[in-house]
Amino acid sequence: MNAIVRRPALLVLALFVLTRVVLLGAGVLFQSVLTPVEGPEYKHLIDGGPALDMWYRWDAGFYATIATEGYDWVNDRAPAADMAFLPVFPALTRLASGMGEAGCLWSPYLSTCATIGGLLVSNLALLGAALLLLDMGRRRFGERTGLWAACLLLIAPNAVFLSGVYTEAVFLLLALLVFWLLERGRFWLALAAACAAALTRTVGVALVPALLLAAWADDVPVPRRWLRMGAALLPGAAFAAWVFGSGLFVGDPLAYFSAYDGIWGRSSSLLDVVRVYTSEPVALFGWYPSWLDLGAALGYLALALWVLLGWKQRTWGLFALFAVLIPIASGSLVGMPRFGAVIFPFYLALAWWIERPWRAWKLAAVALPSLALALLFLSRFVTWRWIA
Repeated sequence: MNAIVRRPALLVLALFVLTRVVLLGAGVLFQSVLTPVEGPEYKHLIDGGPALDMWYRWDAGFYATIATEGYDWVNDRAPAADMAFLPVFPALTRLASGMGEAGCLWSPYLSTCATIGGLLVSNLALLGAALLLLDMGRRRFGERTGLWAACLLLIAPNAVFLSGVYTEAVFLLLALLVFWLLERGRFWLALAAACAAALTRTVGVALVPALLLAAWADDVPVPRRWLRMGAALLPGAAFAAWVFGSGLFVGDPLAYFSAYDGIWGRSSSLLDVVRVYTSEPVALFGWYPSWLDLGAALGYLALALWVLLGWKQRTWGLFALFAVLIPIASGSLVGMPRFGAVIFPFYLALAWWIERPWRAWKLAAVALPSLALALLFLSRFVTWRWIA
């Protein structure tokens, strides 16, 4: 711990508080000066005011409902839209909300209570992820690189998702923990974190190739190496067990995939991506298809290949590459701008580039567009306009 608790960590903590205050203030301001999308499907919290209601958007409603009432597919024993949402984040949200027979810890309204619980979980996870990123960068490349990486995370364009009632921050913390533990020779603990990550976001399966490489590279006797290679598949097995177990529960082993296809528009066909962008009108940003989605997909893919082949960070690069390819392979680029939020090597790679050699214009080239996009995304998010 004494490697983390030092002056740079205090700087990261101060920046975390500052950026969250700015995010909150900007969100409240945007709600007061911009016209929101209205309609019966755009729901709001009953209490808490704009500072809390701004977080109750899109998928946050699903997570709050799962945390308070459980999964529809469990309650009704039939395929449901919430089959696409994995269990770790809603479970943590319920725990942080203090729900029980006596009611809820934060509010008499369950949606409000779950929203507060989800915000606590995400922001604590984000702070933990920033400190781990600082430590990993410091150990590999020096203190300034680690510090810049943590700062880039806190001003990321995806800030509204990293701090909101979404899975991004928890997954990012778990993914970082996997590699942080691997660097310390704690393979089995890293494996446990990877299994939790695979039950947080689908892209947790992208940790398997990196775990396989780490298991094979370990300086251990060959029989133990093969044992670790087999164990490295467990995150994928955990995800598969959830998918097919939930499907069998509702009488359709493939219900998870049919929910993704029929409700969320993901068909697992790359041809659909090509067809959409060549046969339909494409917006700059907004609901799919948009150039923002395509640009994010191509940009993330280029960054992942650079981490793997140019920067030669093999385990990090494998994770980054598969974390980009998995959502692309889903047959839709919806959500691509926010999917990059959890790919931690990107923050380290950009921080490394800024530092070698240090140039102020490099920092400006990364930080200024990032801040501008963060404010743009926030303004659209709080007014119920689609971003990602």
